[in-house]
Amino acid sequence: MERGLLNKSQYNETPETSNRQKVGSLLNKVPAITLMFWVTKLVSTALGESVSDFSTQIFGMQNQGLGELFTVAWSLGLFAIMLTLQFRSKKYNPFYYWTSVALLAVFGTFSADTLKALTGLHYLETTIIFLVLTIVGFVGWYLTTHDLSIHRITNHRQEAFYWITVAFTFMLGTAAGDWFATYRTGGYNVDPTGLGLGFLNTGIILTVVFLALVGYRLFAKPRENSGIEIFTFWAAYVLTRPIGASFADYLGYDFMKGVLGNNWMSVIGLIVFALTLVYMYRDNKRRDNGIISQDDKAA
Repeated sequence: MERGLLNKSQYNETPETSNRQKVGSLLNKVPAITLMFWVTKLVSTALGESVSDFSTQIFGMQNQGLGELFTVAWSLGLFAIMLTLQFRSKKYNPFYYWTSVALLAVFGTFSADTLKALTGLHYLETTIIFLVLTIVGFVGWYLTTHDLSIHRITNHRQEAFYWITVAFTFMLGTAAGDWFATYRTGGYNVDPTGLGLGFLNTGIILTVVFLALVGYRLFAKPRENSGIEIFTFWAAYVLTRPIGASFADYLGYDFMKGVLGNNWMSVIGLIVFALTLVYMYRDNKRRDNGIISQDDKAA
């Protein structure tokens, strides 16, 4: 029988295999990939962008260097704590997982920006570097585990490669988003390789591509853990970073002359993120109890 990139035979469901799958799902460390998964991912990236900018500027623009150190310190520290709790958890915990993702969105921005600042490279060049690192991460993941499953992470080795990949995709998305949005001349941040689309246009264009990928996954239903299924997942995952950040920056800086600012965008983001966490927690409880609704279609 044909196999996907998940190194496991497929079989017809029987009472015995159904029980085995249910037990396995209780030990799974990642969420089901539904439409709410993507909504929560977009919200977490937008929140991370707004909070990151707000925290960086908390000591004033004249002390931005101090603000950056402060932001990296608290976000990296909290991320380490939440990711440790995520690894120690016996199964997927929505709070640990999504808080880790949101915190990675805060300090992950600095990882990409720091490479550019220290090396003097342009956004196009850093985008290529992070793309190569992401590919290397996938190769290492597959050679080590013989498995690229995005649906079932059941041991720490798989989990480590999963989160390394998540980190690389955040950095890739950050660099690519800046490459798309940054102007070549004018403004406080310029880059000779920038495409100059601005925040709003970048968000709109990448959202169209993102929706096409998610739509393909939803309606074409590629075989689970096949090459195309894994590719479309991670391609969409990368795009959530610049989409969330672009709209957060547009609403914080450009919309009605920046009336919302990073402070109100952070507050709004926290409220919406909390609501999505409540939904994901309740959805996870239903899944643990074997209750799957028609709204939980894989995406």
